[in-house]
Amino acid sequence: MTQEIPTFHEFADEIAYFAAESGGDIQRFIIAPAMLEAIGSVSGKHVLDLYCGAGYLSRKLAALGANVTAVDSSERLIGIAEEITRRENDGIRYAIAEPTDLSVIEDSTFDEIVCNMGLMVTRDLAGTIAELARLVKLGGRFIFSVLHPCFTMPDSCWIMDPEGQSLYKTVDHYFAENWWPSDMISSIRSGEKRIKHRTLSRYVNALGARGFTVRRIIEPAPSADMLVFKPYLDIHARVPAVMIVEAVFPYL
Repeated sequence: MTQEIPTFHEFADEIAYFAAESGGDIQRFIIAPAMLEAIGSVSGKHVLDLYCGAGYLSRKLAALGANVTAVDSSERLIGIAEEITRRENDGIRYAIAEPTDLSVIEDSTFDEIVCNMGLMVTRDLAGTIAELARLVKLGGRFIFSVLHPCFTMPDSCWIMDPEGQSLYKTVDHYFAENWWPSDMISSIRSGEKRIKHRTLSRYVNALGARGFTVRRIIEPAPSADMLVFKPYLDIHARVPAVMIVEAVFPYL
């Protein structure tokens, strides 16, 4: 039996939440701006948004002139995204598929592939990157964001003083690549409860094994101006919560 897709009116509050920068202020003011800056000009380019969720980043890219294909394994989130697209006429093409099997898409289709806070959900990192290597054009890029593997892991926490002020952050068991619950990712991907912690070398080596070369790593932080209006983001100016990787296929 086909699962019924929610209508806009049935889930108006949920759709508004995703449309208004899903993932809260970390996504709105730190991750998304840094991702868009890293991606740069996309006018006329063919872009794949992997783990697109309800389509927030897809809509941003389409508004900048990209030809966007957006994929997610969640039928519910794709249903929400498609309903928004019907209302806004943004022309985004959506598909429900697993990241390791994107056979609905032809080889060497995309100039850019982006993935915003999604790789931590995939069970098969190597298989996912292998599929992306099939889909990206020569000289194309794969740009993704993940929780910073060096500072955000199951055994990391902020140490507080008696007044509740953050003193410093502790990290431990960095090499234990385990699944763990994360409030940050569950706020970005509705229904997801667990993510996979992987080491920095795991991500970089998985890219290299499939012909990608890392061009740069970005550790975004809130600007000084932003902290005037959002002072509670100060901890993310001290220790990065997120890492953004730009990789080229292949590096020329």
